[in-house]
Amino acid sequence: LWVALITAIRAVSPVMPFLTERLWRVLVAAPCPGAPDSVHLAGWPSSPGPRDEALLAEMAATRQVVEVGRRARGEAGVKLRQPLRVALVRGGDRARGHLDVIRDELRVKEVRFDVDTEVEVTIKPDFSKAGPRLGPKVKEVAAALERGDYEERDGKVVAAGEELSPEEVIRSERPVLEGWAVAHEGGVSVAVDPTLDDELILEGKTLELIRVVNDLRKQEGLELTDRIELRLPAEHAEITERHRDWIAAEVLATSVRIDETLKTPELEAVPAWS
Repeated sequence: LWVALITAIRAVSPVMPFLTERLWRVLVAAPCPGAPDSVHLAGWPSSPGPRDEALLAEMAATRQVVEVGRRARGEAGVKLRQPLRVALVRGGDRARGHLDVIRDELRVKEVRFDVDTEVEVTIKPDFSKAGPRLGPKVKEVAAALERGDYEERDGKVVAAGEELSPEEVIRSERPVLEGWAVAHEGGVSVAVDPTLDDELILEGKTLELIRVVNDLRKQEGLELTDRIELRLPAEHAEITERHRDWIAAEVLATSVRIDETLKTPELEAVPAWS
């Protein structure tokens, strides 16, 4: 606990100088001989252990896949609250171990790293690596690559008379799927199928209902742990029948039932103890 407190004090001292200075003098300067007299002389906290570079790279790839996937959903014009059936990913191989995270963040039933779909290949120069070597000619090389005027030889790319190593180019493989929404960035492409079946539509309506009820909880001033009894208009009968337990768990309801006397869009959420 002491280590956690002192680390936090050092980290926030620039924005809370007086409070952290007082805490430092009480917790460190007074009881610890040889400690700096002021938190502002203590320096920044250092990492308590070695960085897991492999894990950091995996999570960076996972974040990129999620960001590109959300753009693909945006291209399809589908709200993030509406579940979709499948997302296909090309590139970002380091994210393969985090399919659950990608699936939840993109709200899709299945995530597949695709290798068989027909793709449209795009090659661009990596300006941070090719630019210093090629100088002004990098623009000519970029234009040739954009036109598709290049050759690939032994893993290298030749454009505008210049040979670029694999490290000096960014290759994107964009899936070609009719009716799908596709987005790509760098070497990652994500395609989502925007087709909605009855099951997906019902799940989307359920998630929207859960959002509305939770907003109603806030309006009523309920605490996060308060239980409620939920009554819904007749139009929500199918949702209630199929997903009663799910709704109850998400809104902390002790009961979820249809009330024919309620009119759309009226809902009623009352504390369970009333």
